[in-house]
Amino acid sequence: MSEETSPNIARIEEGRKDAVKTFSEQTKILITLASGFVLAPPAVLSFFRKPDGKAIPSLPWARFFWAEFLLVASILAGYFVLSTIAGYQHMGVYDVHRPATRVCSVLQIALYLLGVILFLTMIPALL
Repeated sequence: MSEETSPNIARIEEGRKDAVKTFSEQTKILITLASGFVLAPPAVLSFFRKPDGKAIPSLPWARFFWAEFLLVASILAGYFVLSTIAGYQHMGVYDVHRPATRVCSVLQIALYLLGVILFLTMIPALL
């Protein structure tokens, strides 16, 4: 193979590093979003109190706890995504398509969406 037809290895490696950097940043943003939503269910529940300060007994506590659980699990899954990336970066491998990274990433997004959906379905039950 001549030098003109062989792939530019340095350019490919730089592209992989950029992909890992972008993927890591997006994962961090999703962790931040999930962290913000962890505070949303308690904030909403605090608005629904009797005038004497006691909580309304018919609040959807199960939905509240499941929404919180799913959002915290999403945050943990995000940290697993970052750890799968960091572990391979340490070895000098830059690959966002590893099965562990992909599974943890899909799990993170799914848990986040389920937590937000459950939180949103909780609001009409309060009204």
